[in-house]
Amino acid sequence: MENLGFTTVTFRQKSRREVCEIAKANGIGFLEWGGDVHVPPTDREALDEALRLQEDFGIKAHSLGSYFKLLETDEAEFPSVLETATVLGAKVIRLWMGTKSSAKTSEAEFNDMVEETKRLAALAAEKDITLAFEFHHNTYNDSGESSVRFLKVVACDNVKTYWQPFTDKTDLDNLRAVLPYLICVHVFSWNKYGVRYPLFWGGRRWKQYIEIIKESGAEPFWIMEFVKGDSEKQFQKDAKTLREYLSR
Repeated sequence: MENLGFTTVTFRQKSRREVCEIAKANGIGFLEWGGDVHVPPTDREALDEALRLQEDFGIKAHSLGSYFKLLETDEAEFPSVLETATVLGAKVIRLWMGTKSSAKTSEAEFNDMVEETKRLAALAAEKDITLAFEFHHNTYNDSGESSVRFLKVVACDNVKTYWQPFTDKTDLDNLRAVLPYLICVHVFSWNKYGVRYPLFWGGRRWKQYIEIIKESGAEPFWIMEFVKGDSEKQFQKDAKTLREYLSR
């Protein structure tokens, strides 16, 4: 089974059908449905359409890219997120580790996030779903060190992390640190200012990341995200490039 897909926020302005058409045209059988526009947790009509499209196009949901944020989103909203992922057939729900950097998160906030995560993980485990945190600035999950600290304290088998490069000198250390907990990698090519490039422009770095991951024995799911110019043609080229890198 090819462990490659893309997150629908890559084409946030396109319809659910158009997103599935892009997947089909590029031989991609898995999606990370975005929980903001394409499949909001409380939108049953959107969910029903996504299900029909998955069947029509022969596509599966790998993950639900939710915007549930620890200590900010009302915990009472999580059951609807979980139900959406379950109905879609997704095995991973992406969450956010708060809204503060690790440097600005207090010890009390850290402990509260840990306890909240344990409660959410117990609910997700009943559905055989893994929770995984976006690796992102302005969250506690903003470095390999803080990520591992949090995940070790949570100590739940179904709580993992995403990883993505920040395009700075911390990338390799961050990646190596989270390898034991790595379940998804967001793939894109841009500089530290957010300017986007074709994936092959970052080829040297991505080849190195892929080599490190393969040597570790980790087998994450590779999720393409954000292409230059939001272009379908660029997406097609980047998908081909990524497949070449992964096949080596």
